Amino acid sequence: MLNKIVFLLLITVFFNSCAKNAPDLPKDYSSVNSNEEIRETDFEKELLILSCDEIIIQIKELNTFNEKNIDKINSTRTQNQAIGYASTILFPPLWFAIETHSETKDKIDEVYKQKDILYKLQKYKSCN
Repeated sequence: MLNKIVFLLLITVFFNSCAKNAPDLPKDYSSVNSNEEIRETDFEKELLILSCDEIIIQIKELNTFNEKNIDKINSTRTQNQAIGYASTILFPPLWFAIETHSETKDKIDEVYKQKDILYKLQKYKSCN
């Protein structure tokens, strides 16, 4: 009985160690009690020359890019869940067959950072 408990505990720790932390939130520039100000020096020179319409276009392109990456992750979700259940109950080494999409998730995180910068630029330029 003790061996089963230890085994289940080890499996639980293993699964939890594979989870990815959420990216850090950007600084707060827009709330009522914000202490941060947006400055021109917060942006690269090539971003400052963008018009409001160009910023919107870039945000839409980033959204499209992210949608494709999210679809890629979702396409293997059911398979990964089945493998996860089977590896927990039947054969733990099956866990290594799960597609983690680490690179895709990193790309998504990077796109979110780029979008945060563009949203901040919209606010700085007073785009509506």
